[in-house]
Amino acid sequence: MSERFLPISPADLHVLVSGYQSWSEAELRPLTDRQSVPLMPWRHQQGHDPAFLPSGEAGVWRSHTLIALIRPDGGGWVGCALDAASTFTHWEARAAGDGVRVTCTLEGPPVEVAWEETPDVIGSVERLSAELGRRMNARTPAPLRVWCSWYSYYRNVTLDAVLENARLARELDLPFDVFQVDDGFQADLGDWLEPGAHFGGHVQDLPARLAELGFTPGLWLAPFLAAPTSRLFRDHPDWMLRGEDGRPLPVGHNWGGPYFALDTTRPEVLAWLRDLARTVRGWGFPYLKLDFLFGAALPGVRHDPGVGRARAYRNALAALREGAGPDAFLLGCGAPLAASIGWVDAMRTGPDVAPFWEEESRRLWLGDATGPGARNAVHTSLSRWYQHAWYQPDPDVMIARRELSLLGHTERHMLLGLLETVGGLRASSDPLALLDREGLDLLRASLNVSPPDRPRTLTRSFGGAVTHFTRGTFNLLDVPAGGIPPRGYRERGA
Repeated sequence: MSERFLPISPADLHVLVSGYQSWSEAELRPLTDRQSVPLMPWRHQQGHDPAFLPSGEAGVWRSHTLIALIRPDGGGWVGCALDAASTFTHWEARAAGDGVRVTCTLEGPPVEVAWEETPDVIGSVERLSAELGRRMNARTPAPLRVWCSWYSYYRNVTLDAVLENARLARELDLPFDVFQVDDGFQADLGDWLEPGAHFGGHVQDLPARLAELGFTPGLWLAPFLAAPTSRLFRDHPDWMLRGEDGRPLPVGHNWGGPYFALDTTRPEVLAWLRDLARTVRGWGFPYLKLDFLFGAALPGVRHDPGVGRARAYRNALAALREGAGPDAFLLGCGAPLAASIGWVDAMRTGPDVAPFWEEESRRLWLGDATGPGARNAVHTSLSRWYQHAWYQPDPDVMIARRELSLLGHTERHMLLGLLETVGGLRASSDPLALLDREGLDLLRASLNVSPPDRPRTLTRSFGGAVTHFTRGTFNLLDVPAGGIPPRGYRERGA
């Protein structure tokens, strides 16, 4: 552990932090504020790193890989790990009387960590994060435009519904590159090669038909997880991450209950992952969304105790990449961010969008802003603007529809502003038949790929995130700010 003391009043500083994985919060806050930690223990596993949780204390801020402390003049201090292949880098900034104590703890082998005082925090954050991406051979291919089934049909997706939307997209001349089948096609969590009873066919029947319509077929997988009801779990309980009692360790809570994670230090598990990726690629899916990837890096008892969490995770990603092939497009989600650099082409950089603004009670009373909601997605994705040097960022989908949605006009246009600011992937999940003229125009605008924007300042924020960019300003508050309506986005000069 290294420690530094900064002789500056905590009241004079903002802090920029990034959570551990895709859904963990990234924020820009006064250092004296309180960092929230979820009250629900299962959210520690599914939304954060259970081994290094948010502090829950006023004046104490924890961050993964990178941290920045910003003075009122825009200068300050930036710390950033320069390697994440085998080591998790944990930062803590703590108000300590008339100064600030900053500690850096490495979980894994020693790695080089940069720490610098700078007159330009924004520039230093971008430069150091780009250096991390360079050293880890970041993959940053051209952004793709994707339609996915999740926010239309959730787990009730059917083969016919995907094809119906693909045909309509072609009729409307919508410029999608990829049509992705999301969760719901499979028999069970872990039983990816067997069809779900309600899907209306086998997912391997889709690629040829999507290709005929001119779309690249995409498929969702949560490759490191297994449901307790799955054949994978019944046949291979010894493949699961274990607790101290020697039993398979239940982790997270989704799909109606807890689930289990694979122990990726087992050679037979890595072989199974290679075969899984090779099989679905052979079906004709060159685009794979790999979700809930944090499962391979959870704390637990592993088959090989000499392999740390970061390396166990990287080895599992390497197996998937080997099976899918070097030219496959891999999108990570729910994934340890920096540890994914070099293996994934794109990465979700915030929580799920949803057709509503937020669950305010969950965020304020349960301390959890990692769950689905437009606010959470915008808040965290904006605060990770610099990560386009690590992979193509995926700020999640545009919600353009008015039906089956609680988002108003201003909130929908904020989502468009998010996509234009972050750059990276462009995605939609609207049932295309529901879109009226306004919705179609908004969807078309969201599919226009743009380069990422950068902040104008880190000394001001309308809502605890990075909100002031060179091309426009976001207001995440529920009251007007800077002439911008609540939950609104305004382009500069507009």
